[in-house]
Amino acid sequence: MIRGGSWIARSVAPLALVLALVLAAVVGACTDTSTGPTQIVSLEFDTLAFPSVLTGDTLRDSLGKVAPLHAVAFNGNGAVVANPAIKYLTLDSTVAISPTGIVTAQARAGGARIIASAAGLQSVQRILLISRRPDTLIATSKKVDTLNYALIDNPSTNVSSPFGVRVITRDTAGGVTGSTGWLVSYQAFYRGKALVQSDTTVATLWNKSSAAPSLVDTTTSDGSAGRRLRLRPVGLQAVRDSFVVLATVRYRGVQIPGSPARFVLVVVPKLP
Repeated sequence: MIRGGSWIARSVAPLALVLALVLAAVVGACTDTSTGPTQIVSLEFDTLAFPSVLTGDTLRDSLGKVAPLHAVAFNGNGAVVANPAIKYLTLDSTVAISPTGIVTAQARAGGARIIASAAGLQSVQRILLISRRPDTLIATSKKVDTLNYALIDNPSTNVSSPFGVRVITRDTAGGVTGSTGWLVSYQAFYRGKALVQSDTTVATLWNKSSAAPSLVDTTTSDGSAGRRLRLRPVGLQAVRDSFVVLATVRYRGVQIPGSPARFVLVVVPKLP
């Protein structure tokens, strides 16, 4: 019995030492912070300053200011790396990108695939459209329309037709009349008061497919855009009522001719 007990004692000690060493190695691996604060381990390149760049011009923001491309680099601790060495590349010949991230459109149409690269990493690609100068905004749907709503709220019924607009350009080379890639901002008003998008008491602006709330649309290849009004009758102050919706397009921060386009939506209950 003594011999057996001593054998067990001699065996347990080395086994405990091995387990301790393995545990220490695992913990060390999980808490390894050997990557320095400036070592890039991930890139974030989520948005562009504007969906499009005007042919022959540089990429600008909604106020018309030149907007260099901007990606964010992170280190192993998830902190932002200051002044990272990020390069921007295009997979197309439609634009040129300077070492400082300034994009210049070299084509009259189409788009460009752009990626950010640093420390051997590459971001997902972003698509930048090439557009023509936005000269006029016109309404393509009724300026005064009627919505016959259901008193018992029904999302498929209590939604307006799109408030359609189109951005027209005088740069019509190639037969182009509409300008793609321009932001159209929508604002709804009820009884003279602008509706806050987060307040769904009475109405909310939705995208054209009525799938999600949205205040801003980007013009398609023919220059068109649109948003709908999702009505909630319980918030109405009168059985028969109305809303005003404005659609606005700005070029270098200034509203273009025809902007804002003004729509009136009259809402009345459906007949039984």
